[in-house]
Amino acid sequence: MNLIIIVCLVFALILPNVIQLDKAAAETGIGNNVFKVTVTLFEITNSTKDITTIVNVKDETKIKVFNAENPEGKVNNTVSYVMTFPNLEVNDGEPYTVCTVSVQDFELNCIEGNNSPVNRPEFVDINVSERGSGNVGQVANVDQDENAGDQDGNDDEEDE
Repeated sequence: MNLIIIVCLVFALILPNVIQLDKAAAETGIGNNVFKVTVTLFEITNSTKDITTIVNVKDETKIKVFNAENPEGKVNNTVSYVMTFPNLEVNDGEPYTVCTVSVQDFELNCIEGNNSPVNRPEFVDINVSERGSGNVGQVANVDQDENAGDQDGNDDEEDE
């Protein structure tokens, strides 16, 4: 009889926790648990042309246009967009793609990232002054090391 009570208690205590672990493994797209990608365009100058930012995850795509003649949200040569994907479940590690295209050269530049296990927006930084160099941006990680901002990985004070 005691064995039955102990087994019931174990199931009663462990089963709800196992169910909670499954819910923590994905952004469900319901309520506050919505998949978001924050894209920051920086190094915007007076010569920057219109830029279209495209974010794709699974089969859904969101688009924002930076209008150089009417730069809404531009602060200190940067602009940030938060792309939200409600009602879309995105599991840990699932890929997403962020692309930009400028009317200056119509070249499509893309960065791929993966959904992190941390329940927060994904962050992508794009330097618009380096367009066409193949290194237009980076996916920001939570656990960046001290050299993460240094493009060549060296510990230099100033890159040449």
